[in-house]
Amino acid sequence: MRKFSAESILLPLQKLQQVHDEVAHRDILSFDLYKRLKHMVLHFYKYAGKIEAARPDGDLSLLRSVLIDAYIICMASANAMNLSLGDFIRCDAESRDLDSLAHDLSKEFQATDIFSDAVKALVIIGGQMAKAIESADHMEHGNPRATMEALVPQLTCSILGILGRLEGQLDMDVRLRLRTVELKSIFLRSDLNFQEQ
Repeated sequence: MRKFSAESILLPLQKLQQVHDEVAHRDILSFDLYKRLKHMVLHFYKYAGKIEAARPDGDLSLLRSVLIDAYIICMASANAMNLSLGDFIRCDAESRDLDSLAHDLSKEFQATDIFSDAVKALVIIGGQMAKAIESADHMEHGNPRATMEALVPQLTCSILGILGRLEGQLDMDVRLRLRTVELKSIFLRSDLNFQEQ
């Protein structure tokens, strides 16, 4: 049976995410790398809070949508560092789609409480990211970029592994989420309105 590399699945989505950022997040793209990565780390903590708030109701739909947003931020973080996530993810999928890759990655995780797993990944790995950023603020010894280059793929694997345990069409939903955010741009809305007239 033919296998597909993580690179062949993830890099096209990273390219799509970069185009998305150029349309919808020009403000963030104008930041230097340090400030952009700090912004991304804040997103991860925001998502951890949203997931923890959704846990009492067992809202799997909200969990999934927040994890999709977290995956998108992982792609944006990787793109900021010119990092191909597929180079770091040693997993081959049976078909060339994100769902297959996520399902394969989910096999590497011990299934416990899916909400707890998601919060734990975001808080622990996000905490290590925050430490790298904070260390740069203090000019401490170390290489914060190398740390971030290791942690972003690690968090991506965790998020995709958790998403692989949930139902849905992941590739389509990631694309839909990007498009939904893009439509908030007044420039894209104007283009759509002119096309309709």
